[in-house]
Amino acid sequence: MKDPSEQTPDSTIADQTPGILSSLETSVSDPIRLQKLASVLSRANITIFEYYPAEDVLLKYNEYFQPVIRVPGYFKNLDLTSRIHPDDFGKLLEFYHGKHNSPIEIRSINENGRVFHNVLDSTPTGPLDDPDSVIIGIIRDVTMERRRVELLKAQAMRDPLTTLYNHTAGTQLINEYLNKKNPYSSCALMVVDIDYFKNVNDNYGHLFGDKVLSEFSRLLLSVFGNDNILIRAGGDEFVIFLKDIRHTELLNKGDKLLASVRNMAFTECDYSPTCSVGICFLPENMSGYTYEQLFENADWALYNAKRSGRNRYMFCDSLKRFEYSSPDFENIHPDIDARYFRNDIISCAFEIFEKKNSFDSAIKMLLEIIGIRFGLDRISIIETDIKNSVCSSYRQWSAPGIPKVLENPGSFTKDDFLKLFHSYDENGTAVLQYDNMEMYSASAASLLMQGNAKTVVYSAMYCEGMYVGAISYVVCKTKRFWSKDQLSQLGELTKLISAHLAKTHALNASHKGIISVPEYDHLTGLLSFARFRDETERIIVGNEHQTYAMVYTDLEDFKYFNQKCGYRMGDQLLKDFSSYIISTLKPGNNVYFTRIVADQFALFMPYIDQGHAVEHVEQINHLFIEQQKKIYPNVPLRIRTGIYIVKPGCTSASSALDCANYARQQTKQGKGQSVILYDEALSRKRHLENEIKNDMTEAMAQGQFQIYLQPKFSMEDLSITGAEALVRWHKPDGTVLSPGAFIPTFEQNGRITELDYYVFEKVVEFLAKNDTLGRKQIPISINASILHASNPMTVQNYLDILNKYHVDPSLTEIELTETATVAKFDSVRSLFQHLQSVQIQTSVDDFGAGYSVLNTVIDIPVNTIKIDRLFIEKCTSTKRGIYFLKEIVTMVRGLGYHVLCEGVETEEQLEILRKIGCETGQGIWFCPPLPIEEYEKFVYGDAHRQ
Repeated sequence: MKDPSEQTPDSTIADQTPGILSSLETSVSDPIRLQKLASVLSRANITIFEYYPAEDVLLKYNEYFQPVIRVPGYFKNLDLTSRIHPDDFGKLLEFYHGKHNSPIEIRSINENGRVFHNVLDSTPTGPLDDPDSVIIGIIRDVTMERRRVELLKAQAMRDPLTTLYNHTAGTQLINEYLNKKNPYSSCALMVVDIDYFKNVNDNYGHLFGDKVLSEFSRLLLSVFGNDNILIRAGGDEFVIFLKDIRHTELLNKGDKLLASVRNMAFTECDYSPTCSVGICFLPENMSGYTYEQLFENADWALYNAKRSGRNRYMFCDSLKRFEYSSPDFENIHPDIDARYFRNDIISCAFEIFEKKNSFDSAIKMLLEIIGIRFGLDRISIIETDIKNSVCSSYRQWSAPGIPKVLENPGSFTKDDFLKLFHSYDENGTAVLQYDNMEMYSASAASLLMQGNAKTVVYSAMYCEGMYVGAISYVVCKTKRFWSKDQLSQLGELTKLISAHLAKTHALNASHKGIISVPEYDHLTGLLSFARFRDETERIIVGNEHQTYAMVYTDLEDFKYFNQKCGYRMGDQLLKDFSSYIISTLKPGNNVYFTRIVADQFALFMPYIDQGHAVEHVEQINHLFIEQQKKIYPNVPLRIRTGIYIVKPGCTSASSALDCANYARQQTKQGKGQSVILYDEALSRKRHLENEIKNDMTEAMAQGQFQIYLQPKFSMEDLSITGAEALVRWHKPDGTVLSPGAFIPTFEQNGRITELDYYVFEKVVEFLAKNDTLGRKQIPISINASILHASNPMTVQNYLDILNKYHVDPSLTEIELTETATVAKFDSVRSLFQHLQSVQIQTSVDDFGAGYSVLNTVIDIPVNTIKIDRLFIEKCTSTKRGIYFLKEIVTMVRGLGYHVLCEGVETEEQLEILRKIGCETGQGIWFCPPLPIEEYEKFVYGDAHRQ
């Protein structure tokens, strides 16, 4: 047994005077009793000792009370020859000088580096200042006991089935790592769930389920290793915390995990597992997060992975998932209330931020109050750009006569920054004294203690979890020491200021880098669109020489692919596409790739060979489609891409994206060129469309949209039975635009509804005029966009206009196209029911132009079916077509609907339509669309048909 009394190898003490305890051997007259006592001491690993303080002599006895070691000058040479653990040396010294009334535990280290634990207890024979006093005590070896305790502790940290960390121990280890995390490193937390594991227990039993969990745990260890923290969080849920991992490596780990799990097989039950994974990535320069926050983020991603079909990993798209926003501020008088110098400083700070009308006014007052209350000379809010090793002052307060600092940005080294960062205590504060700066370089010491500072409290500042700098609380006149309570208050104040600092729009605009949070797409793991835009904006705005390409891509009719193959396969296709594009990229700087939304992707990269941009991208797209045809042979796939060449002078990333997206939108669906370059021709077309969008409001105000009415005629006697309202745009330069030139643009930007209400009101105003003049009222139909079907206020808006002019609702009719009706059947049915309930007539326009699905009109509340002009033209050209058209007209009339045939252009068509039973006709053979003034003459004046 090695114990703390050993300085030298065991030696005899011949010719030395024995100690007090040596007489015990002879005092125990019964040898059997002595043997029993010796056996007890030996089994208990107890050694007896005597220490003579006056002589500095240590005696050690064996179990028979025979002195076996005598160490003269024990403490004189203890630090030179002993194997006492350095941390316990002082405690042992105090023990032998009688400063411990209870037992102490001392560690010693043998020549092999093995640690032994010994408990020492003693009793002096008299006062310690008595030269004859002796300390008599025991040394008990508790090494095995301590090792058993450590083993039990280790076992208590582990899940007994999988041997992974249990949730409590794992949480503690992860939080310890996060608290000490190097800001230059990144890490990640995965939450892993075995898919449909309940079915395993239900179908094969819990013993087999335990085997699956054990094998799954071993697989996790093989994929992630012992250097990371692996936790069985409960049931079939596991947590993996990956230290010092880069984003690209994390993607590879996710793919490897899913592939490894899919390769697992349990032949005895014919079972092959899969798993779902949620990932939260914490990039470099991100600190202040806890395990619970990261877990909540990753668990959100896991939920989305399960909801998307399982057997996949997904990323948390934002590190702010667990956070909540702060309340808005209110206005008060800006003078400082005396209460702020008496009441609790934290409560005062909350009140100031709540009541001031801006961050600037609140922080100005708060810094002054803090400075006065704490007796400070200067307070500086310091922004730190870790990546570029630069710091600068955002705002300062200083007492009279105290100079300002950091008027120009200061630079620092990584080593110096880490020294300060690791100095922060549990309050996030670090106290620096001017006469104790040896650990820092001379330049860092000068930077940290600027402006004649004697004492500085640096308090770490975080915005959205990212270390962005510190607030320095400075005393210049004298050196000061700070209490724990004061440091705690400064730490809380800093947190409060940081939270409101992140919220200010001014800081967002001028110091965007401070509070921007890197985000990642939860499905593909690509850079988020917000971060993509920020990074490309930085490059484009500062670009003077380089040419770049902005490539905007989507999968045509991806909605159909999801319907055909399922959302799970759709998600996999998107992940395959992102991985494929990444594999085609050449390594280098300024290359960014993101998923914008759904199946839309954007790629930004340097580009030199502009002449072959389209051919290059077409080849990439073609190769991917050919690969996917092998996987989905029965599903047509097509990629659409727009390219914009970003040259010096481009104003922003948003404008480059808009141009590339506009080019993508020009690709013809299902045919033609699938990659289009944004060129001068497209620029002119887009400029015209923008003019249309921008001029709409003014055009309405000036009455440039003029109403045309095209009469409807009875096929029997050619009398006028109604009219359809149409619109033309009469521009100030004399140009007249037909609906085809501007309606699609208004459909895209959503302003078509404004135009619809405008036309409706002009028609109602005309009907009111007819009523005033005593004319015979003829119903008028008005076209409507499908967007009205999703607005619950549509019918009320129509009624408001009708009531304004006191017009009978039955004189109006709302038309929707067949294509729109089929696409939004339920919404259209609801709209038409509501319209008919208030006596507004309804009709389906262009029937036969799109889907020609008769069952769409069987169960829809509609008054009139208008058969499309082109459909009529095709059908009336052959006997078979005429027969088919007759059957349709008969069927529609049999369902109780009125039938109107559009586009009657010849007398021959008129006769055919009469014979097959069409009731009403409309077309240029009868009358073209007329301006309202001409329509009035045609219907109510002397004009008549020839």
